[in-house]
Amino acid sequence: MRMLTTEKASPSSPWLGDFCKLFTSLAVFVFVVFSITRVTAEPVKVQIGITHFPPFYVVNDGIPHSGLGIDLITAMNDIQSGYHFSTVETSARRRHLMFQKGDYDVSLFDHLEWGWDSTQVEATRQYLQGGERYITLAGSDITPAYFEDLTGKKIGAILGYHYKFTNYETDPAALDQKFNISLVTRQMQILKMVLSKRVEIGVMTESFLEYYFQSHQDMRSVLLISEHYDQRYSFVGIARRKGPISAAKLEEILFSLFRDERYSWIAEKYGVKWEKP
Repeated sequence: MRMLTTEKASPSSPWLGDFCKLFTSLAVFVFVVFSITRVTAEPVKVQIGITHFPPFYVVNDGIPHSGLGIDLITAMNDIQSGYHFSTVETSARRRHLMFQKGDYDVSLFDHLEWGWDSTQVEATRQYLQGGERYITLAGSDITPAYFEDLTGKKIGAILGYHYKFTNYETDPAALDQKFNISLVTRQMQILKMVLSKRVEIGVMTESFLEYYFQSHQDMRSVLLISEHYDQRYSFVGIARRKGPISAAKLEEILFSLFRDERYSWIAEKYGVKWEKP
């Protein structure tokens, strides 16, 4: 008499093996997709060079950086996620060397004529106007004509800045031969030299003066400011060619921010007016 037996499916059954293979393939696929998504979601890092240039950047040892530019960079990170902007501290004299070394990729509130090589950089459209004026102590015998001839007058200016009256020369030795000039590193130092009569004329950015007068209205009557500019310039953003961000993309981020009412407080805080084409 034959015994009836019942066969059980073993772990080695073909259908179970196929299922395991399918499950493994799906797991690998999900892992790869997840990994690619994580990589592509990482923002591109962009370094922005900053130098002490109130009210755009206030860079002092031992305290956090501040100013219009810092507020703007914070907003640039807030308004989009494709790029992350961070700052690299430099100076007016070292900034071109540091750029050539690759220490940073972008300069804001800049001007192409300030020593940039157009074969190495590209620029956004203009988004703000600026300029430098001459200042001196006001007096009954001082008129606007006082600024028409700088010959023999002691002048206070910023080390490394490009000025029209110097024909954009920045070398201290060359300037010392041609002018009676005192070079410092801070706009406030120039103002203090004028007030203490250590120099007769200071060359100062209009943006700094306007920002200073917001909290020192009484000083408007103490100083005589030239009616004409030493130079006027168009502020642009400058980006490294083939760098992590193009000038076109930088411009897109900047102008979208200028048009966004959520960030209108930046211009209002510093008394500037963005150009928004």
